[in-house]
Amino acid sequence: MARWSTMTWAGWSTMTFMAIGVAAYGIGGVIVGIDQMIPAMAYHLPDRASFAAAHFAVGGLVLAIGPFQFLPVLRTRWPSVHRWIGRVYVAGCLFSGVAALILATNTNAGPIAQTGFTLLAVYWLISTTMAFLKARSRDFVEHRKWMVRSYALTLAAVTLRIYLPVSMMGFGLDFLDVYPAISFACWVPNAIIAEWLLKQR
Repeated sequence: MARWSTMTWAGWSTMTFMAIGVAAYGIGGVIVGIDQMIPAMAYHLPDRASFAAAHFAVGGLVLAIGPFQFLPVLRTRWPSVHRWIGRVYVAGCLFSGVAALILATNTNAGPIAQTGFTLLAVYWLISTTMAFLKARSRDFVEHRKWMVRSYALTLAAVTLRIYLPVSMMGFGLDFLDVYPAISFACWVPNAIIAEWLLKQR
């Protein structure tokens, strides 16, 4: 079984802590009310409430469980648990990804934001599907690579919620001014870092 370095554990722990925090925020938004917890998305409620709820609740679930799929001990000692969490993750990503695609194409933040979030949803669906297909064909090397890519895109939920407050409160920028740029910034660097990490292996 591969042993992780202290730096790897620290990185995984930080990622997991932030992922669970944002997941709780998203799921809490559905429970309490999207209009109260996530007011920037309230404009979806009249026509796309079910898609918004599906994206935040199911997306929150896959965001929270995703990090545990990378634990070597889970794959080696409890492979059946790894497989079942993987099935839930894939199904959740596809379900939430389709909802995200519908929300993205109906955003009121303009064509740049629409393009950024639509591409994110499409790449998320593709990478997750590829991860599933590689697992089904028992090509586990490629399966792990596609899972890294998929989860890097899932983490866009975290990076978006870092960039937004930093841009608005730290630099005093307006939401509608910064949101289009963040529609790309929240996931493109994640995807680049994922490819860099894969090349280090």
